[in-house]
Amino acid sequence: MTRRVAGTMSPDLILRTLLAGTDLRAVRISATLYRIERIPKARTVRPKLSFPPPPVAPPPGDIVVTAQKRPQILRDVPLSVSVLSFAPLARSRTPSSRDISLDLEGLAMTNMGPGRNRQFIRGVADSPFNGLSQSTVAVQMDEARVTFNAPDPDLRLIDVDRVELLKGPQGPLYGSGALGGIYHIVTRKPDFEGVSGSVRLSGEAVQHGQPGTGAEAIFNLPLVDDRLAVRATGYRFVNGGWISNSGGKRGSNSAETVGVRLGLRWRPADDWTVDAGFALQDINSRDSQYVTASDDTLSRDNAFAEPTDNDFKLWHGTITGAIGALELTSATSYADHGFDYILDASKAADAFGLSGPVRFEDQRHYSVFNQELRLASRGDDHWLVGLSYLQATTRGNAQVMDDSNAAQTVESYDRRVIEYAAFGEGTLRIINQLDLTLGARLFHSIAQDGTGDDPTVNPVRISKTILSPSASLSLDLGGRGLLYLRYARAMRPGGLAPADMAASRQFDADELSTIDLGVRRSSHDGRFSLSASLYHTRWDEIQSDYLLANGLVSTRNAGRGAIIGGEITTDWTIGKGFILSAGGTVQSARLTRAADGVELDDRRLPIAPALAGRVALAKDFILLNDWTGHAAIQANYIGKARLSFDDDLDRNMGNYAVTSANAELSQGDWTLGVRIDNLLDVRGDSFAFGNPFSIRAGSQYTPLRPRTFMLSVARSW
Repeated sequence: MTRRVAGTMSPDLILRTLLAGTDLRAVRISATLYRIERIPKARTVRPKLSFPPPPVAPPPGDIVVTAQKRPQILRDVPLSVSVLSFAPLARSRTPSSRDISLDLEGLAMTNMGPGRNRQFIRGVADSPFNGLSQSTVAVQMDEARVTFNAPDPDLRLIDVDRVELLKGPQGPLYGSGALGGIYHIVTRKPDFEGVSGSVRLSGEAVQHGQPGTGAEAIFNLPLVDDRLAVRATGYRFVNGGWISNSGGKRGSNSAETVGVRLGLRWRPADDWTVDAGFALQDINSRDSQYVTASDDTLSRDNAFAEPTDNDFKLWHGTITGAIGALELTSATSYADHGFDYILDASKAADAFGLSGPVRFEDQRHYSVFNQELRLASRGDDHWLVGLSYLQATTRGNAQVMDDSNAAQTVESYDRRVIEYAAFGEGTLRIINQLDLTLGARLFHSIAQDGTGDDPTVNPVRISKTILSPSASLSLDLGGRGLLYLRYARAMRPGGLAPADMAASRQFDADELSTIDLGVRRSSHDGRFSLSASLYHTRWDEIQSDYLLANGLVSTRNAGRGAIIGGEITTDWTIGKGFILSAGGTVQSARLTRAADGVELDDRRLPIAPALAGRVALAKDFILLNDWTGHAAIQANYIGKARLSFDDDLDRNMGNYAVTSANAELSQGDWTLGVRIDNLLDVRGDSFAFGNPFSIRAGSQYTPLRPRTFMLSVARSW
């Protein structure tokens, strides 16, 4: 019997760790074959123990990814992918999606607050504002479509195996809303092998702010041997705030997150699996997190608080099974997402015919139903074909009210988008070690938009048939890497701008195409790996949410954009327990031509920094009495970025560096952790926006979360 091994490492290291302390060794016979044999007595040496690396982007070794809708070895995927693996227990934190944006090259996010952010990949950023345009990044949880045009629900990454980030347009496999790429959360599935679970308690202290607490639990229970099992996850976090409002209580922007996830796995036959589940998460933020004086202050003077309520529910079911030499997959999901918030609209009171303190209340409801049926090969010839049906609805009502509490409706909308699609992708070996992968998606989109007093009426109907192709050439580098060249295109259908008061309120479809040249390479022993790519993107008729003079958000076609950039990621197992990981991105993302055809000189696309980088150093060690330890330190630089390409909102942000450190000790089933974020208590403007009704009246800043100290204790069984 040997102790289990968890983490991401080469096969050599996995087998060496598993066999530590035995009289056995693994001898590599070929690229994919090992023989376990007894160690000759003359060479019997107790191998050195090794422990899992920290939760940073792992090297591209024998890592399996599924974001392309079939299991693939990462080194064989002919496009840019980043993978972030997690240990069985979150080490020193339970990260949010914004937290892990510091670990994944190419991922940028706004910083409105938990449950209010927008994600962007590789500079494909249309707007910082939460309007009704379709997102450029599609969020997926396993086989379920999570978002269409809603903000990121910020699902907490508990009992998650990994996060996969597919970069570049993914239209062939995912359709519209995948211009920038895919953010794919892969959860841990119910295990048939035995009862297991874990509990973790944590506490945090925010400098200049309030304390916070956290509790999470995971439980796995087999019901029928090798046939039926369930898995449950529950959590509650109270994150301490650090912004004070109107001289009130310190840390008014604290947030509570409560969530539950249930999963069931049934194996009715050896070649068939049924996965079903439910996820719920509620985020309640007491106030927003921007200030108006400078990014060095942590207070502002508003008439009242600006709370947010983000309620998310997901139902999903997947059936997978073998039909001869083919694999059939049927995936069904339904996401229900409520998003309500309040803003201080006093600065725009005149625009609504009001005076004095004015409150703006927006209540939105999003839903996404997705049904997909596909067939894929089970042999060496990789191909898949499928059919898909998606229906996304958005309903909302926005009101303003003054001290008398008499409500005045300023927006009322009902949008429904239906997509029918047929898609496919296949790989063909051209010559020895050179493959050609072709993919395409043909889909018909029907958008119905209605506004006014009766939003259930849909007077405007826009339909469009779209073809999204992709093609890539990939060269196998002797089983230790891949050189690839990929072209892909994706489109978003047009629609109706609900708040635009102009004569023409319709916005057209936009189209994005990217050429990506990349390489993925690892050393023979798996101790060093490198991934790098260069990309060029052309974006026509950019759909962009923008602010009207009264502070409401509408949508338009802003013009043409161009993005040129490069990325690099390296991981190096130095030896003696040290692991070094580093990465960086440099890019130029610009609006080059306005909607009227006028050539532009310096209009940067929003949010995406021109330069970003990270470096992390980790150390695994063994203490007395069988305690194992892990410590790491990480530094990130976020370069300069712009808020918007509009003249009156073209404001700078970014240009700061932050560091974090963490350590943990484990013995048996117990783990103690400590973590410090923003180690040097750096001040910086992470997002130059907070309130659309007062942004034109003066500067706004979203300061970084101050130094935060966290302690945790966990037990597993």
